[in-house]
Amino acid sequence: MASTVDELLSRARLRDAPPPPADIADSAPAAPAAGEGPGACRPAAGPPAPAGAAERQAAMRAAAHDLRALCEAAASGAAVTALGGGFLTQSLPQPAGARVLGCLLLLADTEDSARFWWQYASGAGDPIASYCLYLHHLALGENRQASWWHRQTAPAAEAALPAALRVLRALRPGGPGPGPGRAAVDAVLEYVPAAVNYVDDDLELPLPDPDFSERIRALTAAARRRP
Repeated sequence: MASTVDELLSRARLRDAPPPPADIADSAPAAPAAGEGPGACRPAAGPPAPAGAAERQAAMRAAAHDLRALCEAAASGAAVTALGGGFLTQSLPQPAGARVLGCLLLLADTEDSARFWWQYASGAGDPIASYCLYLHHLALGENRQASWWHRQTAPAAEAALPAALRVLRALRPGGPGPGPGRAAVDAVLEYVPAAVNYVDDDLELPLPDPDFSERIRALTAAARRRP
């Protein structure tokens, strides 16, 4: 997990602007399926404790901010480019690719689709996807579901990710800055939401378009050629 945290931190960009508010969406509690605030309200240290209304709202805002920061770090130019490679393995998405896709969808303000891909990745053993779901439900004020997903996070990730998020918050108060790979991320963000509407009748999964990998490769290649 140390290498995963190092990778997330290596993608941080220094910014001076204040963090933008993150969108908050609803989700169904039947299948445990998501901020800015002072350090006392940080949700990353563990499952939320009972609090008053003001504290709950602060914790929800902090969780939404944390989730967005985590997704911005996870959906780097390199990770997005990798989606054009081995995203599908024997017709099923790889867990890491599904997690990155979920983060892209969150950044594109399609949280329901993001939650699906995080659930898929978490079920396949991706601890960062489980942590994304923990933050997602915490941002919605759904503490029971948030606690459930927190328990699904591997111990190594549970210990390392909160520290990584604290560093990301300090380094990137205004979100991701321009840099290598950012143009590729922006290009893919415009494409991805409409690309995951296809539902395979046999698998009953909202798989990406059949030419998803080819389109990702074309978009990222075009972005790299821009001056």
